[in-house]
Order: sequence, then C-alpha cells, then structure tokens
Amino acid sequence: MSFVTSLKIFFEYLISVFIWSIFNPYGLVQTVRQATGQCIAIGRACIKGVVYDDTVSFALPFEGTWKVVNGGIRKQTSHSWILVGQRYAYDFVVVDESGKTYQDSTEKPKDYFAFGRSIIAAEDGVVADVRDNIRDYFLAGKGWVDITTPDIRGNYVLIKHDTERYTLYAHLKVGSITVKKGETVVSGQKIGECGHSGHSSEPHLHFQLQDRADFYTAISLPVKFRNFERSKGNIKECVVSGFVERDYLVRNIDHCTSGIIETTEFIKPTGFDLIWNVFIVLLTLFGMFAIVARMIEFILDRL
Repeated sequence: MSFVTSLKIFFEYLISVFIWSIFNPYGLVQTVRQATGQCIAIGRACIKGVVYDDTVSFALPFEGTWKVVNGGIRKQTSHSWILVGQRYAYDFVVVDESGKTYQDSTEKPKDYFAFGRSIIAAEDGVVADVRDNIRDYFLAGKGWVDITTPDIRGNYVLIKHDTERYTLYAHLKVGSITVKKGETVVSGQKIGECGHSGHSSEPHLHFQLQDRADFYTAISLPVKFRNFERSKGNIKECVVSGFVERDYLVRNIDHCTSGIIETTEFIKPTGFDLIWNVFIVLLTLFGMFAIVARMIEFILDRL
C-alpha cells in the first residue's frame, strides 16, 4: 500500500469518526464517556494503583494463524498508548502468503479472510456482558467506519476471569455469538465469529485484557499468552509464555518445549497521562458544544 493510499485511509477514518462523534447521539455519548472515563481510570491508578499479575497467561483467542496488525507491550507498538483503556489492546487479521487480508474485492467484508472465522475464549471464565445486534458494515478497506453504529465495539463478548481480569472480544459478526451473559465458558470454547461491526475499518478482532468490566473506566493490562508460535520474517519461535507485537504471525500450539518464558513490567498511568486526558476532555467537550451551538445558530437565523 502506497503512502498516499495509507494517508487517504487515515483521513477517511478521522472524518468518519468525527461525524459519528458529533452527529450520532450514541457516538456523542460514547465519546464523552470514553474521554471522562479515561480521566477516572488514570486518577484511580495514580491513587490506588493497579493490580497486574505477570504469572497469569491466556491462549490466543482464535483458531489458525493470524497477524498482529496493531498492538504490543511497548509504547512504540502500542494499540493506543494515550488511551490507557486500550494501551495494551490488540488488533488481529488473517493474511495470505502475499500478506493480503482479502481476496477479490477490497470493499466487501465477506471477501476478507478473517470474516466469519471462529473466535474462542482465551481462558476459563464467566460471560459478563454480550452484545449481538449491530450490523456488519457493508463497506470495508477504505478507512471509513460505520457512522450509524450505536457502539464503537460493535458486537462483543466480555468474559470475567476474576475480580480484576476481564477479556474483551470486539467487532464480532452479527448473529454469530454463541454464549449468553452469566454462562460459564472454558478456554478454547467458541464464543462467536470475527466480523465487521462497530468502528472497524476492515474485518478484524479487537482483543484486550482489562482490570474491570466497564469499558470506559477500565485500564488495559499486558496480555501474556501461552503455548504459541510467533514468526516474523525468517524468525520463528515457539513460546511457552510470552508476548506478541505488531507484524508477528501467531498461532496456538498444543505444547511448546523451547523454554522461552518472558516477563514484562506494567507501566502504570502517571500524572502526565491524567493532565493530557483532562486536556482532551475539555477539547472534546468545548469542540462539540461549539459545533452544536453553531448548528443551532444557523437554524435559528433561518427561521
């Protein structure tokens, strides 16, 4: 993909998100909730701290080989470093041997290899929340997201593993979710299929580990995976317990004897993060109010 094409897709994404945030009532509410929720999460982290257990590991949340297109445990590869709720999140897609994520058309979700693929529970737990009534957007691969969607996550499953660990599986295919709220699930159990709902530029799985159920006030945590293979270029490794980052091809394996065991340090949100997010909240609120005020003024002038 050329630089110009990438830039075009990026601007289409920004424009569509802006339209959704201002003109979609659900978008307006979610934008405010996310902006203010991040401040609450950071304040909580600064005052009380965050519990992160580096000994807990998860299976990769899918079958077969997928590619990490976004996400990592470092700031340089982070999904969204400024958003502490998604700082350690991942986006996964399926690619062919040439690295393409689709066949035939780039605009039809059904032509993407990830669309309809099984998504599985990464660990035993109880389903804490489910949504399965949002359409899969008819357009893909252009950066433009569904400006009519009522939820940035699209269809999703949230699984509780203990009081301070929840996994979120987002952008699932409408009608594909096979579990219900309150149901006990086991690691490896199918919970739905990869889709193109919510804020999705192309069919993919958004996956994250968070410290509480509420999406808006949660803090994401580094995800340690177990018994998996990761490859990048000519390097292929079998990992007993470790992490994945952007551009890796990854898949679950039954058993790994390589002995690779990795650890990482959870980087707690700081006062600087809080100040920055307060600034974003004020900018968001004032920006929205200014636009709404201008719209009202425009209408009243013509009455």
